[in-house]
Amino acid sequence: MAMKLTLAIALECSPTECKAQLLDSGGVVLAQYSTQVQARIQTLPGQLVALDLNPVRPIVVYRWHPGTVRQLKGDKVIVDDQHCSLIEASSATGLEVVLQVNDWVFVSFGYANRWEVADLAIDGRPTHIEYLSNYAFPKIEELYRKGAY
Repeated sequence: MAMKLTLAIALECSPTECKAQLLDSGGVVLAQYSTQVQARIQTLPGQLVALDLNPVRPIVVYRWHPGTVRQLKGDKVIVDDQHCSLIEASSATGLEVVLQVNDWVFVSFGYANRWEVADLAIDGRPTHIEYLSNYAFPKIEELYRKGAY
């Protein structure tokens, strides 16, 4: 069955499900975790998540960490992941934003197989939702098709 993906911000999370606010409508849904997410990823409030709306109940299938840009090193961005770690990341292919030190961003590792800045965040929300959806959703679907996530 094809995925019907949308972006949301995690509001409240438990070990089995997450209440999330949909970015397109502002509605709030209760989503369970995909087997892959529940097995290896802890989802926390404030994280950006991809939900599959195709099943009867929404499912969290992917998530991005919020972080703060701490340093710019050529084409690399050093991001504080809010968990006492600094991550060296690259901007996602085609992301047209000039990052500055202290900017909030969303980062992930999964589909890129390297740390990647997915988008600039303002007020806890991604600023390029259409870009992020067009860029990330096919990659997320491919991870699940291949069983690589």
